[in-house]
Amino acid sequence: MTKPQKTDDNFYRQLFDALPDGIIVLDKNFSVVSINDTAEEIFKISRRKASGQKSSVFLPEEIEKTARKALNEERTVFGDEINPILRGGERISVQAVASPLFSDRSDLQGIIIQVKDLSGAKFLTEKSLQQISTSTLEGLIVGLAHELKNPLSGIRGAAQIIVDGTTNKGDRIKCAEIIIKEADRLKALLDTLKGLEPFAKEVFEPVDINEVLLEIILLESKPSKVKQIQFVQKFDVTLPTVTGDRDSLKQVFLNLIKNAVQAIPDVSSAKISLSGTGRLETGHGTVEISTRWITDYKLKDENAISVEIKDNGTGIQKEDLEKIFSPFYTTKKEGSGLGLFLAYQIIAKHGGVILVESDLGRGTLFKVYLPIVK
Repeated sequence: MTKPQKTDDNFYRQLFDALPDGIIVLDKNFSVVSINDTAEEIFKISRRKASGQKSSVFLPEEIEKTARKALNEERTVFGDEINPILRGGERISVQAVASPLFSDRSDLQGIIIQVKDLSGAKFLTEKSLQQISTSTLEGLIVGLAHELKNPLSGIRGAAQIIVDGTTNKGDRIKCAEIIIKEADRLKALLDTLKGLEPFAKEVFEPVDINEVLLEIILLESKPSKVKQIQFVQKFDVTLPTVTGDRDSLKQVFLNLIKNAVQAIPDVSSAKISLSGTGRLETGHGTVEISTRWITDYKLKDENAISVEIKDNGTGIQKEDLEKIFSPFYTTKKEGSGLGLFLAYQIIAKHGGVILVESDLGRGTLFKVYLPIVK
């Protein structure tokens, strides 16, 4: 009989690091024995720095409570989904399972914690699937009536002055200019609303999202732009195409990138550049655009890709964050309040999801998920 070969420690280390969930091993005093690569990524801490440290250095309090319960009761304990903020300020979404670790002699040695990163899974829930609700449609109609009323009032007032027979040439010219300006305003509003026109899914075609984003970045990084922003691109070169309407998707990402640029205060010291890994000095404006192929979760039973657009601008207040996808809601003086609303609907029509996170004074992150329909 052939004696089986002894498996070396390196094999087990590679297996440990290949696990899709974060694994943290603690001794009975809650000192870190080891963590794997996934745990390093989730908690933004290296194995070298974590080893020997108390778990409280990087583990959220809720996970520690789950682990202590597992240790005290000597059984596996499932924690709730939590959304803690890491020491670096990043908010994560995770769920932990803690189990007691016994020796060959059944002596309690410590705790092993399995951490599942749910950051990309929230869009899987039914409540996250996007659609136009009755209340949203009512808001659109009310807002549209309001937006149409203002320019029409201006046109009517200017026309009335002309009808009343003013003899002042300057007044007539001024009235004509008002009519033209308000008519252009109406046309721009109607052009924007064209984004709500239905497009047939049967004419969808393969779209290279990386290519679309590169076109937008090239346009937005022109030296003629008032602001000088550095665009940092982190594209997944293996990203598959998605099936959709290219022009509509381009409109979505153009709007999101423009919003990111507008959210950054003017920084004359920043230089325009396109970089794959470039870093910025403190105080410079940056818009980071990244793409990723998601293989561990599905969107409506399909594999998906994600596009993230992150800026280091002023951020969005919490009370505004809940309304930004509503029609005609805007905090900008010149904004129509339709850009994000249309983006939301276009992504929904493609079977995708758009989410937003923001920290006031630190910046905003938009996440767009699109299914890969074969």
